[in-house]
Amino acid sequence: MTFLFQHPERLWIALIVIAVGGALLWHGYRRVTLRGGRRAAALFCKLAALALLALCLADPRWTHRQPKQGANELALVADNSASLELAETLGGPTRASALRAALGTAGAEPGWLRELGSLFRVKTLLADERLRHVADFGALDFQGRRSDLAGALGRLEDGAAGRSLAATVVFTDGTPTDAWPQEKPARPVFPVLVGTAAPSPDLALQEVTVTQTAFEDSPVLLTVTWSAAGFDGREIAVAALDEEGRPLVSEKLRALANSPQPVARLKVPVTKPGVSFLRVAVMEAPLLAKTAKDAWKAGLAETVKVNNERLVAVDRGQGPYRVLYVSGRPNWEYKFIRRALAGDDEVQLPSLVRIAKREPKFEWRGRVGESSNPLFRGFGDQASAQRYDQPVLIRLGTKDAQELAEGFPKSADTLFGEYRAVVLDDLEAEFFTQEQMNLLERFVSERGGALLMLGGQESFQAGGYEHTPVGRLLPVHLDRVNAVEPVRNARLDLTREGWLEPWARLRPGQEEEERRLAAMPGFFSVNPVLSVKPGASVLATVATERAAHPALVAQRFGEGRTVALTVGDVWRWGLSDPGAMKDQERFWRQLMRWLVVDVPDRVQLAAEAGEASVKLAVRVREADFRPMDDALVVLEVTGPDGAKARLHGEPSLEEAGLFEAEFFPKAAGAWRVQATVTRAAGENVPAFQAVKQTGWAWQPQAAEWARLEADRAALQRLAESSGGKLLRLDEVGQLPELLRGIEVPVQEVISKPLWHAPWAFALLLGLLGAEWLLRRKGGLA
Repeated sequence: MTFLFQHPERLWIALIVIAVGGALLWHGYRRVTLRGGRRAAALFCKLAALALLALCLADPRWTHRQPKQGANELALVADNSASLELAETLGGPTRASALRAALGTAGAEPGWLRELGSLFRVKTLLADERLRHVADFGALDFQGRRSDLAGALGRLEDGAAGRSLAATVVFTDGTPTDAWPQEKPARPVFPVLVGTAAPSPDLALQEVTVTQTAFEDSPVLLTVTWSAAGFDGREIAVAALDEEGRPLVSEKLRALANSPQPVARLKVPVTKPGVSFLRVAVMEAPLLAKTAKDAWKAGLAETVKVNNERLVAVDRGQGPYRVLYVSGRPNWEYKFIRRALAGDDEVQLPSLVRIAKREPKFEWRGRVGESSNPLFRGFGDQASAQRYDQPVLIRLGTKDAQELAEGFPKSADTLFGEYRAVVLDDLEAEFFTQEQMNLLERFVSERGGALLMLGGQESFQAGGYEHTPVGRLLPVHLDRVNAVEPVRNARLDLTREGWLEPWARLRPGQEEEERRLAAMPGFFSVNPVLSVKPGASVLATVATERAAHPALVAQRFGEGRTVALTVGDVWRWGLSDPGAMKDQERFWRQLMRWLVVDVPDRVQLAAEAGEASVKLAVRVREADFRPMDDALVVLEVTGPDGAKARLHGEPSLEEAGLFEAEFFPKAAGAWRVQATVTRAAGENVPAFQAVKQTGWAWQPQAAEWARLEADRAALQRLAESSGGKLLRLDEVGQLPELLRGIEVPVQEVISKPLWHAPWAFALLLGLLGAEWLLRRKGGLA
């Protein structure tokens, strides 16, 4: 409230009147018989009355601002998601019924809502996966698949610019599927919490993370977080089921009284290559024994049953994955690696083994112009038959007679297009031309391939790889090796980083793995490496009584990875007993799978599920892994019911070689997509055709049912930061009184003249009356 003068220019007249009147009053009161305090009091009362009348000449007013009735908007947002249909106790009323009763219907609005209508222009809205206006809350059906309340508040804030939104009231169960805003809202927010407690009893899956591993027996690792209410101390089973509902693997845990519950980690046995789907379920342990399909669901005694199961997609890719092995001589290492991969249908090992090094080239002196051995004159084409400066190589495991016929690949089309990884075993740097070394560097850094160098007498520094492109690739320094004693009887051990890599371990438990490592034989052929490059990870070491050396080192290089295995006699490991031989073979398989698991193909297909649609992205590359822009991409999508839809990938305007499409699934379940990429042959353009498959699990309500306990702390922060207040549903009648006191965008100024105020008139009469009474008491008329 503010005090001001409507005509401040008249204040000079008022002051003159007060001054002249005060002088005359002073002169008059000096002649009266009043003495002491009575004269002063009477003079003060008369002078104050005169001043009050004089100031009225400037028209003094009291002004204040108040909300303009009916001009400000109030947004009432009700959560319309399906999670409000739950009951907090078995057989009890649902949150939806309580909310309907509090909000009323058209023609039967509660009193607090009518009172708000007299103060504000009320807008009623429903929020689920989208925000929409409705005529009244009778439109609530609680069929929404999500609770995007934070997004709804953001859209209201954005739309409030230049409008008259005064505040927002949100009716919610406190479990949005998106995160509450961290920034302070511009207008007050009053959350009204529907429900009083978390549903009980209830078991719920909160999150399932799928990790592809190179672990031989368990290529898929599922990390499951879950919650439990009302199951304190009881045994709970978290299980992975196949698409038919048959249990594959499970873990039994004891439910705790307080959250969080222990995380379950399920190592799923070998699944088929390509796309498959797993069902992850949480239940009481006795229900897992029911063998009939989905029989465990019938035994659930919970308030909510739709959050006990979740579908996950597993894409293990489609082999075979080809690894090029190049060796400087036939050795036992190659024998055991090839034997280990012989039964692995996913990894192929085409090999190039040198059986003789380059020989001196002699200059034969025979006829004029003849440069070949005259002893072989007349026997075939001697110009190409006797080339004494070339090594003698044999090819093993090739797919046809042309593969590797010219030795190590000399073009990016061949090396990039055919192989995912390259293994160099006991082979000196002089074997390669400078162009081939540069090609290997590009193979890792640009194509995203993997390079593994094995130890040997012509590997690492002993092979002359320092200051070469291959030396730059390796995760170890080759120019910092001083003269060291030969390594004898070195024992292998995993480092901390090695223990964290599933593919580097061969036993499920730490104690078992430690016993296995202790039983391994010593190694006598180790290339000494004193330091590793920044960013490289030492996964294993070999140690003698005097020193320890890195044995297995890996690092990322560009788009790919490089690995150094400095031990040159790993074959000793498998000679001790049949069990050790199996362990050695398993190590080679897991190492090779890890090398190729993240290497991209020429055609990559990805499906990214959003809130209402799935974005399909197909990346296509030439044989040398340059983007291919002139391909035709056809996508065939198969739904859970077997129905098919056909889409065409459109070239992206932002990335070369990327083709995109958007699909809107209608039903929840397992979806599969197959991309067919073709290009017709043209001038200097080879024909190309490839097929790629993937899939996704479409579960739009999974996040809605994952967490059912209200986040009171977040609601409280939201209310306090915005100037609102958190209310329970039974306190909704307080809203009119709370909203009267907020600052609103549209206000009106109320001005009241002082002369019209009853208290001012009463004060004037009181002053004049007091002056008269004082004179009367003093004997004056």
